[in-house]
Amino acid sequence: MPDADTIDAGLLNPLGHGSRETQLTSDSAWLQAMVDAEVALTRTLITAELVPDWMNDVCDELTNAAHLDLAAIAAQGRGGGNPVIPLAKHLGAAAEAVQAGASDHIHVGATSQDILDTAAMLVAHRVTAELITQLTDLAHSLAGLADGHRDTIMAGRTLGQQASPTSFGFLAAGWLDAVLAVLNRVNETHDALPVQLGGAVGNLAVLTEIARTRRPDAPVQHTVDAIVQGFARQLRLVVPTLSWHTNRLVIADLAGVLASAAAVAGTIALDVSVMSRTEIGEVSERLGAGEGGSSAMPHKRNPVSAVLVVAAARQAPGLVSTLVGSVLAEDQRPSGAWHAEWQPLRTLEGLAISAVTGAASLAARLYVDPERMRANLELTDGLIFSERVTTILAEALGKASAFDMVQRASREAFDTNRPLQIVLEGVLASDGCDDALRYRIWDAFTCTADLGQSLAGIDRVLIRYRAQCTEADTASEPTRTAH
Repeated sequence: MPDADTIDAGLLNPLGHGSRETQLTSDSAWLQAMVDAEVALTRTLITAELVPDWMNDVCDELTNAAHLDLAAIAAQGRGGGNPVIPLAKHLGAAAEAVQAGASDHIHVGATSQDILDTAAMLVAHRVTAELITQLTDLAHSLAGLADGHRDTIMAGRTLGQQASPTSFGFLAAGWLDAVLAVLNRVNETHDALPVQLGGAVGNLAVLTEIARTRRPDAPVQHTVDAIVQGFARQLRLVVPTLSWHTNRLVIADLAGVLASAAAVAGTIALDVSVMSRTEIGEVSERLGAGEGGSSAMPHKRNPVSAVLVVAAARQAPGLVSTLVGSVLAEDQRPSGAWHAEWQPLRTLEGLAISAVTGAASLAARLYVDPERMRANLELTDGLIFSERVTTILAEALGKASAFDMVQRASREAFDTNRPLQIVLEGVLASDGCDDALRYRIWDAFTCTADLGQSLAGIDRVLIRYRAQCTEADTASEPTRTAH
């Protein structure tokens, strides 16, 4: 067993402690996935009548990876460059302890990459299932915010500056729209993860020879196909067209989806962290005891969840770069490219889980301050309504003249510290504009100004959300067939 000096307790990964990251991506989780793959292969060979039936009882005793010496397997992996080589020996020894001769039927017809790649897909299957759960929870909270704050007026901001009025409901609908899009991608990825079974160079030569020798009366092609399909079926994965030892698009595509999930969560958290600034104060986390504090400043109430989610999302692009770089894989089994995937993939999976889980928690307990939002609209003394005023004036004066007039009035308002509404009223009066236009311009300077298609946009996203959730609730487990 590893001692306290070698255990990774997540000291530098505080966000992970609020999620299932460790449970799903730890060394123990990966070892269990490798054992699951080995046992599933043996059971499939039993079904294909290439391994004796009594091996089922042996398999029953091998299913729990916790009975294996994880630390020893990890250390011995250095000798062959991967952990499957020592795993096969440890499983063989455990099988012999149950039944003499059982080790002959462990790891039959497979190569190390078959087992580790299949284990990677099992871990990814479990990780994406968790992401689906957390993204669904996040979508639920965002739908409530979008619907409940459709009329909560706030300042829209571009390039860090107040731009034009919008609503918090419209902002939340934008978050929700992105979450629904990435949720679709995660679902599709979850349902398309393939097993790996090809043997040394991917052509299943060993399994073919074993099938020919042990079942001479059965069509070899039928037996081998049944093994690959049964292997996939036991693990609830998909049958690939060919082995993908050097076709690493599966990993690259998975990486893209994981990074997108983290990025969507990070974008929401980044907005929250900006809007939580003391000078803005439009939203805040409902902090519990011991949360958001500082080691030096007793008054601090930091948006700690938002900060950690953003931090997780910012780490994802570099990991994706490594995984996409590993698509360049030579020969029938690559030297180094495959090995370079293991740590970045696991780290990316953990970050995606933590980021989405953190964002779901954040959205569920977000405090929204409509009064502060309305107060912030008044900070510019009406300058935030310049776009709307220009649009109205353009109908009477032409676009260029209207823009020039409002721009000059905006500068004067800023320089003289007067409301734009007052300055522009004086300009319009001196230019002899008719009363109807002046009244219309005056009315444009109001917090209840028209927000364009905000309500329609919110409704469209909510309709999509309800349809998507209904479909998810009623969908059965998809049937997995060969491609």
